[in-house]
Amino acid sequence: LQKRILLVRKVARVTKGGKIRTTSAVVVVGNGNGVAGYGEGRAADTNGAITKATALAIKNMIPFPRFQHRTVFGDIVHQYQSVRLDIKTAPPGFGIVANNNIHEICQCIGIRDLAAKVRGSLNPLNVVKATFEALQLQRTPTEIAQARGRKVVDIANAYYGGKM
Repeated sequence: LQKRILLVRKVARVTKGGKIRTTSAVVVVGNGNGVAGYGEGRAADTNGAITKATALAIKNMIPFPRFQHRTVFGDIVHQYQSVRLDIKTAPPGFGIVANNNIHEICQCIGIRDLAAKVRGSLNPLNVVKATFEALQLQRTPTEIAQARGRKVVDIANAYYGGKM
């Protein structure tokens, strides 16, 4: 499994007895072959937060559909709170041109060609949540064919030139 630590945030809560320090972490875990998950962990120390986040990320792993095992099926426009995502497919060899957090997520999932733009809020935690939500909600050719009452072959010819 590939593990990426996307965010480590240290917070101090002030009480009458002094400052109480806590650390939160966001970790993405993936197998590089279409399955990934993210987790948030909080603890008194950094290592504890990362350990908790990693355990949650492994527990929350879900599969993502990929076109030709390298990119998304179609352009995705998605909004999560005030994060607006524009995710676009790319030709082979294009690479991942995106926000750092989206780049790390795509590497964990196994997406190699993609262009993405984040508009609105750049809060790393919300960008991670928005990316996972957008990639989960993408429509596959099978779903499009079922909704239209067509065969998958017809949809594949129309949208992808017969290459699936």
